Amino acid sequence: MDLGLGGRAAIVTGASRGIGRATAERLAAEGASVLVCGRDQDALDAVVASISAASGDAVAHVADVTDPASAEALAAACIDAFGRLDILVNNAGTAVPGRLDALTDDDWYESFELNFFSAVRLAAACVPAMREAGWGRLVHVASVSGREPDFRFAPYSAAKAALLNWSTSLSQAYAAEGVLSSCVVPGITLTELVAGNAEAAAERLGTTPDQVMATMLERHQVAAARFGEPAEIASAIAFLASDAASWITGATLEVDGGTLRAT
Repeated sequence: MDLGLGGRAAIVTGASRGIGRATAERLAAEGASVLVCGRDQDALDAVVASISAASGDAVAHVADVTDPASAEALAAACIDAFGRLDILVNNAGTAVPGRLDALTDDDWYESFELNFFSAVRLAAACVPAMREAGWGRLVHVASVSGREPDFRFAPYSAAKAALLNWSTSLSQAYAAEGVLSSCVVPGITLTELVAGNAEAAAERLGTTPDQVMATMLERHQVAAARFGEPAEIASAIAFLASDAASWITGATLEVDGGTLRAT
């Protein structure tokens, strides 16, 4: 299927690894020019090299999206590089485990800054160019934890719930002007972040990362009996960013192998 992404320009945050990298590579393979954003120059350069080797078009932009000034700078960098700005993929985020009774105000502030407010600012910076063009896609990477909170990751769960709600507000505000906003809702996906959390938990519990992952699979009762791969999430993001999703907005597309049982 031709997704109609040829000639489009996209920003992907958190693009140096995991879901973000897979998304940048998938959008580039579909013909979009991609500005990959992250905090690690070397990692971003590796993504650009991978895309270039596959005859795609990408540039790297180092930024910390929790810096309020980064949003306008990112939007401007995309327009400077490609002459347009059509797609924003708000993927930057992280989940840090912590006991509820040990959480501080800073824990909550930091989680919301990265997982929610950075997306709010970036959308505000990108929407004007999309409205002017009469076409735009805002795709936000949420989480099953935003629908069924995990008390081990309470700030992250709450921030992702806010992201889901706010995406609907965007969809109602701008759909009539051709700017659509939806969320993908991944289940546990085998990224570097998940691997790192499993290693930390294994060290704390005196077990192995494989055993931790097996316990997680059992606890979450994933119907597919496995966790996801970044490329599987990237495929859903590419669809929502495309002409094929021209009458989809305010949606929450679950890509979770059957983790969630109810809406």
